[in-house]
Amino acid sequence: MDNKINLNRNITLLLVIAIWVGLLWSRALLSASMGLLVIRSLWVYRLECWEAWKASRWLQGLSLLFLIPLVSGLWSEDHRVWLQVMQVKIPLMVLPFCLPAFTHLDLRARKILLWALMILLVLSMGQSVWWMLRDQDRNYLGGAVMRVPMGDDHVRYAWLLVIGYAWLLGYWVWGYVKRRLLVIGLLVILAVFIHVLAAKTGIIGFYLVTGLFVIRYLKNRLWVMGLLMMLPLIAWFTVPSFQQRVKFVRWDFQNYSRGNYVEGLNDAPRILSWRAATEIIRDHPMAGAGAGDARQAVQQWYSVHAPFLKPYEQLLPANQMLIYGLYAGVAGLLAALFVLLMPLWMKPHRNNMLWLSFHLLAVLGFMYEIALEMQFGIAIYMIFGLMIYAKVKNA
Repeated sequence: MDNKINLNRNITLLLVIAIWVGLLWSRALLSASMGLLVIRSLWVYRLECWEAWKASRWLQGLSLLFLIPLVSGLWSEDHRVWLQVMQVKIPLMVLPFCLPAFTHLDLRARKILLWALMILLVLSMGQSVWWMLRDQDRNYLGGAVMRVPMGDDHVRYAWLLVIGYAWLLGYWVWGYVKRRLLVIGLLVILAVFIHVLAAKTGIIGFYLVTGLFVIRYLKNRLWVMGLLMMLPLIAWFTVPSFQQRVKFVRWDFQNYSRGNYVEGLNDAPRILSWRAATEIIRDHPMAGAGAGDARQAVQQWYSVHAPFLKPYEQLLPANQMLIYGLYAGVAGLLAALFVLLMPLWMKPHRNNMLWLSFHLLAVLGFMYEIALEMQFGIAIYMIFGLMIYAKVKNA
């Protein structure tokens, strides 16, 4: 019996590590390993998967995020686009049934996963540094960031770095890992790289996570918080990419606030996309535009209200809740808001710093990004969310 338990645990470990490798370097591996994790979980744990889903409002809420766009197909005219949307969102429906696979991971298995993630992150950061040293023509003043794995998706990659940083910091604070010099070295490397990458998600996440852990666990908080507040100033003078990124964000804001359109702005199209979504939802409050027709509705709005934007600047609304409002009207927006905020008041989960920091960062990201509309974002949110949820549930 013990051999069978260990075998199932080891297979789960391999599949999770394969998901992370796929996340960084291969979409095909990512899809295959997530599919195998679902099949394996349903085959091995069977009834336990169903019972876990029935007992959890959060898991049911994740399934609801799949069902909302699914039902909107009834009033979507473009079923080809609707099927594309649903294909991306399949993990929201099936991965919640994998909770028992994570529940059966003991502390030793979780530590193996932590060190495996650290190795993969170090390798990926090394790859990015190599690209940066080789490619000297990246236009940082123009708002560009360094090349990264994960299809050059620096937002999701920065999110993954912060999750790794929070996980390692938490396990060190809780005494689960003892190699102090190695842990401190890795934390410093992650912190420095996050500032070099200078993606807003990474910077916000780093200070959010560090601040939460300092407030919760350190006795001498004041001087540490003071040092933490000094870090952006230190990075300004020591990390050129961070300085240039801050300059670009300021330049972006100044142009938009003055009403100046400049091609290549970063945040201005986001703000316009929010306006597009709110006006479309206002015009279709009961059912929205439908998942199949949401993009077409947004493009029509741009053609009338912002024809000066280039096609690549005509973004889908850069807000996860507004996207669901486009899919299914006010009801869809409120349902998504409820599900995505639910983790922040769940007991006893909200008292766990890893769970709290993970979901606070996710919610902040959902305010200006649409991570659940893409494979990388869903994979990160689901896999790490389930891992942390299972750990707290078993604590």
